[in-house]
Amino acid sequence: MGKTSEILAEYQSTTVINATYKVVMPGFVDPHTHLVFAGSRHDEYQRKIIGETYSQAQQKGGGIQSTVESTRKASKEELTERALKSLDACLLHGTTTLEIKSGYGLDEASEYRILEIVQELKRLHVINIVGTFLGAHTVPEEFKGNRAGYVTLVKSMLPEIKNKGLAEFCDVFCDELGFSVAETRDILTNAKRLGFKLKVHAEQTSYTGGSDLAAELGAVSADHLDFICDPQKVGEDWELKPEHLKKLARSGTVGVLLPGVTYHLMEMIPGAKLNKGFLPATVKLLIDNQIPVALATDYNPGSSRTPSMQAVIQLAARFYRMNYARAINAATINAAYAIDKNTEVGSLELGKRGDVVIYDCEEHGMLIDNFGTNMVDQVIKDGKLVVNNGRLIYR
Repeated sequence: MGKTSEILAEYQSTTVINATYKVVMPGFVDPHTHLVFAGSRHDEYQRKIIGETYSQAQQKGGGIQSTVESTRKASKEELTERALKSLDACLLHGTTTLEIKSGYGLDEASEYRILEIVQELKRLHVINIVGTFLGAHTVPEEFKGNRAGYVTLVKSMLPEIKNKGLAEFCDVFCDELGFSVAETRDILTNAKRLGFKLKVHAEQTSYTGGSDLAAELGAVSADHLDFICDPQKVGEDWELKPEHLKKLARSGTVGVLLPGVTYHLMEMIPGAKLNKGFLPATVKLLIDNQIPVALATDYNPGSSRTPSMQAVIQLAARFYRMNYARAINAATINAAYAIDKNTEVGSLELGKRGDVVIYDCEEHGMLIDNFGTNMVDQVIKDGKLVVNNGRLIYR
């Protein structure tokens, strides 16, 4: 990086990439995915189309439990091959760094296996991968009458995961469909003591206080945040300054928004004054309270099937009314902060990885305006061309 004359004087290259009339950007950073899984829940999506809710799907044996059943039955080879294909799709759409959570095993052997696959994917794929232990995704069927026993099991897995270097983060789904604030605190306090960095699934289906806990424990990110503000009030009171938002701001915790989930679940927010813009108002309150906002795909089989961060910034513009610069910022450098990799990726700066994406368009806004279109022309990962003319060439 630098002036053309200075670069040419110091570096000689036999490969020249002509990016005239194209957009050159840092690679996308996707800080929230559940990429290792088996099975499909397309039938569940059709039930959503005709009116079934996410909660109802869970209660009928669908949802996370359905994927857990399929993932437990799948071989390690099958899970690995499927994950590699998903990573290729992410790369083709401009993602060069992402996080992968466990959470579709929900027993000791299956959770370890998923995290071992994540480590194998680091060796097999060019994308930089960050591993997260999400054993506390939901309570598995075999522990339905013994929640405390499952929390104890999750805590018992932490030392070996840490000692073997299988995960950098520990995450908990703090929600009425997952774990209480007390259960989440118990798990994350133990994880923090062992040296894990923390994440929290917070306020997805209702306000439970998960974001407050994230602030209290110094979590790197609090993700979802759909109900971090009262839907009865936020649409009409744009100057509201809730104390819990101030706590989150003081903690430095990044708020990770997942518009693909809003799109895929198709659920109206009960009581929300949607005609006054509940989602845009919520995001405005986060930003006004100086909470750094990031975007992620939440790529998973049930609530967000997209591997494309281009789709995510397009949805963020529509659902949150985020302008082009803010959406791109949230999908690059802010997203890097959400996985504590901001010194390595997320922007084009000296000393960072050479992760560069060239898009076949003349203006940044065209990435967002061209809904549903993959604009990637070339991807450079760690200084090497890995996608050319929209095709993988790294293998």
